[in-house]
Amino acid sequence: MRELKGGVALSQSTTPGQYFLGTLKRVIRIYTPEEKVIALALVAGKSEKEILQTPNVLSATVSALLAQLEVEELINHKQGVLRVSQRFVSKLDNRVKKNSRPAVDAGVQQLQRRCAPELNQTNWIAGVIDGGVETLSSRQNYLCEISGNNRVATLLYSLLLASGFSQVRFTPTSRGRYPLIGDIDMALSTFRQSDTGTAFKSHCEMMRRELALFPLDREENYLDEASTPDLRIHCGDINPETLSLWMSSGEKFLIIPSPRADSALIGPLVIPGVSPCLRCYELSSREQRGVVDLLDFTPDVAKEYPQIAAHFIAAMAASLIVQFCDATTVANQTDTAADFSALLGIAISIDYQLLAYPQVVAIPRHPLCGCAF
Repeated sequence: MRELKGGVALSQSTTPGQYFLGTLKRVIRIYTPEEKVIALALVAGKSEKEILQTPNVLSATVSALLAQLEVEELINHKQGVLRVSQRFVSKLDNRVKKNSRPAVDAGVQQLQRRCAPELNQTNWIAGVIDGGVETLSSRQNYLCEISGNNRVATLLYSLLLASGFSQVRFTPTSRGRYPLIGDIDMALSTFRQSDTGTAFKSHCEMMRRELALFPLDREENYLDEASTPDLRIHCGDINPETLSLWMSSGEKFLIIPSPRADSALIGPLVIPGVSPCLRCYELSSREQRGVVDLLDFTPDVAKEYPQIAAHFIAAMAASLIVQFCDATTVANQTDTAADFSALLGIAISIDYQLLAYPQVVAIPRHPLCGCAF
């Protein structure tokens, strides 16, 4: 089975008799009327077998056109199937039969509708040939652990859950001195004024089933502290001892430091021994600014993000996390090394006054850091 990926369109060229088949980012050129007939058939969803039955269409032309489409990764080779946990079990055979018909199962239909926008993204990841289904399903396998207490941490939890990361969780000490939902949490995700004063983590666990893209496994303990996270995400100022422990134990992690004045930072994403770390960034930044150390007298409330910036930064950070996990999945599927080149050795600098213009800052390995040794 070879079919066009969703979103591929046929466009008329300014050159008479020629067309483009593809997207805004990648296309092939259609030169002849025969190729145009094949392209229209592909856009209409016809199979290769059906196209070959079309009069005046040669097999060699069809094969050549499909080969071009494969090079540009504009077609899928197979149709994947979403993997979800068993949602309903009954000892009565007639009930099992009744509840195993997807066409009349409201839960399955809701899952399909919610997954469609996510598949629009995973379908176009480099190396994906099954419509992005396996990549999306595999997000359920990644344990992402969030630490820190600010708006970005809260928003990341809901964004990752809704994107398929069913195992995302907060660390037991993530809220620190603020275990209850407070005024700062209002208008974030599912928090309402009536929730003020209730336990933050209890509320988040209660909403896990509501927010999660995939049905949750009833047998799974999503708060099992013995399980090792695939990726740690820390929001705010990090304890040097914690950072040192993560580096020495080889933990993969993403740092989102506390904002300073009207500037915020995302990153770096660190793979110890492979990529530059947070200390590399700090040393390089101080050298560039001509400072030796930072004396911070900012109160905690002043380190919180404004609402619009918090949502923007959380979305960008969630995108980095998703890219990291999806790249790992594709590498496992294709039996190749994961390509993290676009994610490592960088930090994203954000100005509240110019949110639409984030800056990517390259981070070199600093000779005084020692993280590479």
